[in-house]
Amino acid sequence: MAPSEFAQKTAIVTGGCGGLGRAIAEAFLEAGTNVITCDINDDLISDFKEKVSTAHADRTLVLKLDITKDGSIDELFAEGKKVFKSIDFVVNNAGRIDKFDPVGAMDKAIWDAVIALNLTAPALVCKAAVNEFLSEGKKGAIVNIGSIASFRGFTCGAAYTASKHGLLGLTKNTGFFYASKGIRCNAILPGGMATNIANSLAQGVNMEGMGAMRITCKLLDSPSCNRWRDATDDLMVPEKADLQVDTAKVSALVLYLCSDAASIINGAAWTADGGATAN
Repeated sequence: MAPSEFAQKTAIVTGGCGGLGRAIAEAFLEAGTNVITCDINDDLISDFKEKVSTAHADRTLVLKLDITKDGSIDELFAEGKKVFKSIDFVVNNAGRIDKFDPVGAMDKAIWDAVIALNLTAPALVCKAAVNEFLSEGKKGAIVNIGSIASFRGFTCGAAYTASKHGLLGLTKNTGFFYASKGIRCNAILPGGMATNIANSLAQGVNMEGMGAMRITCKLLDSPSCNRWRDATDDLMVPEKADLQVDTAKVSALVLYLCSDAASIINGAAWTADGGATAN
């Protein structure tokens, strides 16, 4: 993967001002790529502009956009093209977690919000990206940030799990159909990371659901603890577990999947959890 292959190219990274998104944006910038990013968090946007944009003033565009709102994705691509003329890579990173509610306890408002950001918005971003690549007659790469919840039954609540399962299906469908056009779409399925996505847990969680997650993710000290309510003792969330994934390594994987070296990889899902779910 030669750095020169990323020079003079442009990447869109949604949710790119904090956590994994910021690590991805910075990795692209270090490789010489222009970066268009959007976020809704004023503090993260301000910090990104101060610490990242100032160092790459002519190669960054930061937009405050809620990609679940009508017209926002069209604006994202239109504003990006005004500045950088074309788009080469697109990373669907923006996402949110639920409150670990199983379906019987699920709040419809949370379901709607999670599906809107984690699945509907990425689908519309993929649509915009594909049509942009086709209109330019160029090859392009899309990377969707999934989760181990994309294939596990209970690493989070029903809404988040369904959204990430759906994102995996979208990835495979897109990769297969547009392969003949030179457009690739792959997914990365990370384990728990130290990102701002978990901030919503401060608003409260379903303790029984959290206990089920701890069993799934093997975060229990005692294997004999097999009841979900018991599992909530000494609460531990994935971001604090020993299985924590380094965002810098995930961002390096994003760049690899966008590189010419990965040209044979399409419609694939790459687990990035240090082997935690291999058994």
